Amino acid sequence: MSNAHSNRERGLRAALNNPRVSEEAKQHDRELLASEFGEHIEEEPQPATQSKRRASSSKKGAGAKVEPPKAEGVEAQPATGRRTRRASSGDAGMHQQQQAKGEEKDKHNVIRGLKAALKNPNVSERAKEADRKKLAELGEPVEE
Repeated sequence: MSNAHSNRERGLRAALNNPRVSEEAKQHDRELLASEFGEHIEEEPQPATQSKRRASSSKKGAGAKVEPPKAEGVEAQPATGRRTRRASSGDAGMHQQQQAKGEEKDKHNVIRGLKAALKNPNVSERAKEADRKKLAELGEPVEE
């Protein structure tokens, strides 16, 4: 039996077990299985399949909403997808220090990028001139 031949047979059998396939299509697939593969598959009662499905979904508590336990004295926060954090008075100063460090770091990264562009042979002279002006504005010595 070739691979394509067995795939076709598996597909027809899968359609017979699929609850979304119409009864007409299932009957047609039964006829194809009988004519092409010599297999006679009897029609299975539909309610048995549905009862299986209901039984398995009832194990999961179908439709029941499970809520996590709540701690006493803790109010539920709105589900915004974000966690909010309130800064204490001591955190504000630390945040400003970190922000200043970040800005200083960003400034140095910009300067490094501008200097790298000046040394890059693929950058046009016009762009290099604009970069020299930016470096001068940032108070950096400019190499000619």
